Amino acid sequence: MFVMVEKNTPKKNNVTEESTKSSDDKIALVIMNFAIDIFYSIFFIVLAYLAFWIIVVLIILGFIVRAVGSEQPEDLKNFTKRLSIYMSECLDFSSQEEKEKPFPFGKFPD
Repeated sequence: MFVMVEKNTPKKNNVTEESTKSSDDKIALVIMNFAIDIFYSIFFIVLAYLAFWIIVVLIILGFIVRAVGSEQPEDLKNFTKRLSIYMSECLDFSSQEEKEKPFPFGKFPD
């Protein structure tokens, strides 16, 4: 008479299930980080676009002030320069040249 003895292998299956769960968690984390990076990139591209049009308006305003016969205010020049630097920072972050998030998550350029 033969008696079949089944090997008790739940430990191996349990380990396999845990490694599958952990690899699934890693994949989900990578996908989530990728989605967040895309969201931030789009957000800062939109901010750079808005900054571009504000710079255009400020440049036109500067030409109007100069056409009237006055000097362009120093504050206007400085703010336009700072805004162009900010636009550059937004695009650098969106293209992943920089890892540090610009304003409003960081400081506005000096």
